[in-house]
Amino acid sequence: MARIGIKQLAEQLNVDVSTVSRALRDDPRVKPQTAEAVRKLAAELDYRPNSAARALKGGRTGRVAVLLSPPQQRFASPVFLELLSTLDGYLREQKMSLAVFAARDWDEEIDIVRSVVDDHLADAIILGRTRQDDKRIRFLLDKEFPFVSFGQTRWPDEHSWIEIDYVEAGRIAISALSTHDPDSLSVIAAPEGLRFADNFVIGALKEAESRGLSNVNVSRVEMSEDQGEIVAVEELTRPGRLAYACIQDSLAFGFYRGAARQGRMIGKDVALFGGQDFPGSEHTAPPLSTFSTQDQKVADLLSQVMLKRLNSDGAFISEHHTIAPIPILRASHLLE
Repeated sequence: MARIGIKQLAEQLNVDVSTVSRALRDDPRVKPQTAEAVRKLAAELDYRPNSAARALKGGRTGRVAVLLSPPQQRFASPVFLELLSTLDGYLREQKMSLAVFAARDWDEEIDIVRSVVDDHLADAIILGRTRQDDKRIRFLLDKEFPFVSFGQTRWPDEHSWIEIDYVEAGRIAISALSTHDPDSLSVIAAPEGLRFADNFVIGALKEAESRGLSNVNVSRVEMSEDQGEIVAVEELTRPGRLAYACIQDSLAFGFYRGAARQGRMIGKDVALFGGQDFPGSEHTAPPLSTFSTQDQKVADLLSQVMLKRLNSDGAFISEHHTIAPIPILRASHLLE
């Protein structure tokens, strides 16, 4: 008979794997009746944690983990594809391997990090979408587990990180959009609490203020084409020459669709600026103005800093790098 796994427990109980994992660890966030049902079924089916993984405790696994945060499990940003490819190459040179974990929500991210550490599924981890008070990073610091973050936190001197200067990215977008004196200017960024998104809004608002622009609208949504289309359909009912700074090209791509539905013309009566220079951004009509986040440079740095951290033998100096975005001015930010 095949050995029962945590996934089978979750399927039989019709709950998430993360719920089962928390229940088996006596996490107080799980409802008592749910926790009791998990433990009862685990006992009935003779469930046992992965002994092979636990046997690795005290030794090296030869693996580095990368945690993909939502919506990155669908590779919403090309930088994560670049990171996976680049890091895999570096690790193979060291006779090591790459382990990829994808989370569906914030709670599951924390559970995955705990599992990587407690079950010793990897020797180190790279994670992104950092928050100022990031529970994942606080946990890793307390456990003294090797990691590198793609983004800063409130503990910038305690660990290694690489960050894109999104304050400058916000400034770049507003600078380009304001040159043709739009009647209204809006910023579309990722949800509040994510450091890079908060920095983008800060940079955009500072640049607007320096140019004497007031009443800048700010929308915070998940970075997807669907959300970009929804915002465009809602926003473009307003008259006048409108300008929009999107934190990511995925939002801008959706904005093109929404503008078409409303009969508005990007590059004529609507100015649009994207972010991260996604593949295909140069082929939109009109070509999308955006900024490059130098994905290959970011991927190289994350990989190199991670290997230094792994080879530090317990004594290491945290390493910090800030990458400047590069403006790519095409035609979508223009107004007639």
